[in-house]
Amino acid sequence: MKVRFTRRALRDIAQIDDYISQYSPDIASRIIARLIDRSRQLADNPFQGRETDEPTARVIVEPQLRYFIFYTVAATEIQITHFRHTSRRRPRGWNR
Repeated sequence: MKVRFTRRALRDIAQIDDYISQYSPDIASRIIARLIDRSRQLADNPFQGRETDEPTARVIVEPQLRYFIFYTVAATEIQITHFRHTSRRRPRGWNR
């Protein structure tokens, strides 16, 4: 299966990189690489993540980095929809 990153997921990656790069550009690039690698591993086992409140959305956790990776599984591809650090609160009205 092909793994595709949505625009929102790419924005999330850019924001994570911008924030962490303020403190350490080297660590930021390693974290981004690990998040992307973990996302691409879903191609081998797309249903390893748990279901969410949204019927088509699933989530996995990158435990060492403490990031949620939200995604959907379509017929021919996995769409990475969002990255969120576990310490962040859910936005109001957001069902994930």
